Amino acid sequence: MKRVFLFFVLLFIVACDHDDCKDIDCFTPPNAFNFEILDKTTGENLYSNGSLKANQLKVYNAITKTPLEYTFIDENNLNIITLYSVGWQTEKITVTFELKEGLFFNFYVDAERKNENCCSFTTFNETRVEEASFQYDASKELYSIFFDLN
Repeated sequence: MKRVFLFFVLLFIVACDHDDCKDIDCFTPPNAFNFEILDKTTGENLYSNGSLKANQLKVYNAITKTPLEYTFIDENNLNIITLYSVGWQTEKITVTFELKEGLFFNFYVDAERKNENCCSFTTFNETRVEEASFQYDASKELYSIFFDLN
């Protein structure tokens, strides 16, 4: 009788220890957001034409003023700002891009971090540019932000 009892206890322990996800390695980081800053009239990149300087750029949480990680890609005179530090957790955040003193735009993100079928990923419920006119090119995943510096 003890052996039967031990058998069932062992079977229960093994069944409870079964992890359906242990052999699945599935993690998807959140998408990065890419921005180019363009002259509203000419369409020229304001970093490429020298109107703006990368060392003046500040990217931060609009509420807490905490700096956020980003990359400024100037290779081949591309001059794109890449924000990759949003969406790692469920959050609603407004990011301020201060291009130089007095010139900025805000980017609102409603991100939801999910875990389904053993995989973690981010769903962006809403994104929007505020304080500037813009166009979004989904094929390039690129926001073109327009300013008139004249």
